[in-house]
Amino acid sequence: MKRKKQKQHSRKSDRDIERFNPLITINEPGECLFAIVDFSLPGTNRVRRVISKRTKTTGLITAVMYEGEVGADNTCSRKTNIMEMKEAPPENFWKGINLLRKLYEAAGGISDVRLYDGKTMKEAAELMSRFNQAKVWFSPLM
Repeated sequence: MKRKKQKQHSRKSDRDIERFNPLITINEPGECLFAIVDFSLPGTNRVRRVISKRTKTTGLITAVMYEGEVGADNTCSRKTNIMEMKEAPPENFWKGINLLRKLYEAAGGISDVRLYDGKTMKEAAELMSRFNQAKVWFSPLM
């Protein structure tokens, strides 16, 4: 009986994830959130956001970048221009971030880097929630 309940709970969790339609998912213990970086120009509510994760076994970075309008809850709506980077060395990831930072600074823009590497997903989610950086959905399994 216990086993059956766990399977049903897992299916409900899968449906919840599908409903939110995430661009990137982090599955512990093999992966961890690496960094979230926002780039924006003054006077606009549009942001270019990079969300990345690191695979613990290889140390490689997978990231997704998109543009969107930032709402009152700091989430992006109407995500466009979605691009993905798969299994890149951290040096390559930071080269791309630094290039974008320089381009936005040249245009008078700003960047915000939030590094979560080394934290568990629960710790990272608690930080995001505490600092009002993102709308955080906590799984019943957390």
